[in-house]
This record gives sequence, C-alpha cells and structure tokens, in this order.
Amino acid sequence: MREYLAVEKKREALSLITAVTYANVESWYGATRRDLHMDLIVPKNRESHKPLPAIVWFCGGAFRVMDRSVWMPELMYFAEAGFVVASVEYRTGNEAVFPAPILDAKAAVRFLRAHAADYCIDPEHIFSMGESAGGAIACLLGVTGEDRSLDQGDWLEQSSRVSAVVDYYGLADMTISMEGFEGNDIIPPWMLEEALGVRYTREKAEAASAIMRITPAAPPHLILQGLDDTVVSPEQSRNYYKALVEKGVGAELIEIEGAQHGDDLFFQDVVKDRVIHFLQREM
Repeated sequence: MREYLAVEKKREALSLITAVTYANVESWYGATRRDLHMDLIVPKNRESHKPLPAIVWFCGGAFRVMDRSVWMPELMYFAEAGFVVASVEYRTGNEAVFPAPILDAKAAVRFLRAHAADYCIDPEHIFSMGESAGGAIACLLGVTGEDRSLDQGDWLEQSSRVSAVVDYYGLADMTISMEGFEGNDIIPPWMLEEALGVRYTREKAEAASAIMRITPAAPPHLILQGLDDTVVSPEQSRNYYKALVEKGVGAELIEIEGAQHGDDLFFQDVVKDRVIHFLQREM
C-alpha cells in the first residue's frame, strides 16, 4: 500500500541525554572519588532554540536509595509542556550524611546555569521539584538559595537559587523523631539517621529542615500531599505551608483525597497540569 500523509507539526522532538557528569565527590570513606550524574530531557534541535525553563528533579528513597532515571517516563509530560528536565543523582546516607545531598543539589543547579546554552535552559527560571526524600531536598534547595556556605565544589561563580519549588510529600521537619517513635505517622529515628548520621543532634536536624530555614526571600512553593499518607504525615505539609505563609512566602497546598505515599494519583494529568500552571505563573 502506498500512502501520502500530510502531517502537522504540533510539537518538537525531544532528546534524552543520560549520565551527564555534573560533579566529582569523595567516595569510599573519603579514600576515592566518583562522579555524580544527571539525565536530561531537552529539545532535539537545540541550535538557535529559545531558552526554556528547567525543572531539576530529585527522586525519593528515604535517604537510603535513589535512582535518577526511575521517574523519567512521568517527567516526559513536563518536557512536552516546554520544560527542560534534569533528574539529578545525589549521595544517600550509605555514602555521605547531611549536608551532602543539599551540596549535591546546589552543585547541580550551578552546573545547569554554567551550561545553560548547551541545554537550552533559561538560567533565570530554574525550578526544584522532588518526591519524598527528594521533596525534602527540593524544599531545602529553595529556602537556602542565598546561603553561600552550602555552595561547594565547581561553578562557584554561578548561583544555586531556584525560582520556585514543587514538593511532593517531602519531609520538611527533620526534628520530628527527636522525641521517639510514636506511631506510623511519625518517622522513626533510624530512618533519619540514614540522612543525618547516628546520634545526630537537634542542631543538625534543624539545619537539615526546610521549615527551620524559611526567610521572606524564599521562592514560591507548591506542596502536594496525600491525605492517606502514613509515611509523611499530612501535618508535615500543613505545618510547612503555614510556616511559609507566616513568612510572607507564596505557597499553595493541594491535599489529594485517598492518596498514599508515592501514590499513582500524584502523577495523573490533572495533577501534573496543576504543577505546570503553577510554574508558568512564576516565569
């Protein structure tokens, strides 16, 4: 069969660039070093392409494990809506405790700004987004935008600030377990020891808590929380939302009925469209 087909171009083709090295960090008890990577979804034809806003995504995993590639199928929705997407590897607790993850997150943002032209990124519109432990990192990245003490490594001439934050059920208050484990809506102490270190102090827990570090200069937040979450209590997100508003920071809280931790409900088009609408307002 021979057929003539006239096709209307409604969207541009995208490319997946994998395993881009953005930092080199200490490994194996400080005796060796290894590269940290990110995967990017970018326009296929980048020559003379207009700069696009970028989403920097952080996978969850209870600060114990992470996989920068696992959410890429869902993140395609944002790329098709006109965002460059960078899914970032960061060090987990088996390798390095806090502040390692936020140091890595900030290094990733600086790398993207330094290479904005290579990946069609608008350096003035970089957003942080993550789920669970990655949501905690995304929030901390947002509220520490002006804290240069956390900028370590390469590309230090670049800023690590972000223009907005999207938090999927992240843990904003790391002090939650300081008084002990009292039920399945409270994070057990051993879990935070993965992130903060064994016998961590209140001072360290507060330093790792986005809710403790909010200033009026923090960027706007969109918080997504499941009402049936028994890992991160809905009260975490409510308290974080309230603290942002009290500091004069723009914030929205969307509570999803019936959603558990990491639920598929968060990744339905209607929810992703709300995220896109929020980010577009901040451009």
